[in-house]
Amino acid sequence: MIYKYSDGETVDILPEKLPDLLRQNELYLQNYLDVADDLDDPSYIARGNGFCDTKYSEDFIESQAEKYRKRIEDIRHWMEK
Repeated sequence: MIYKYSDGETVDILPEKLPDLLRQNELYLQNYLDVADDLDDPSYIARGNGFCDTKYSEDFIESQAEKYRKRIEDIRHWMEK
């Protein structure tokens, strides 16, 4: 079944797999919240490609956290149907 997130992106997943998708998105959100907690640490650097030497921007972290908050809401709504 194809579900559409509020940001317009779609996901093709069986309804019985929605709890797994929810947990996955909750983990993504928690990871971004953990990164946000480390932004003030002077030793923190982004490690995405192994060559970064600067921090992620606060705006990027906030936008990603908000994206996953909304996706979690969407998935919970789909599970209620």
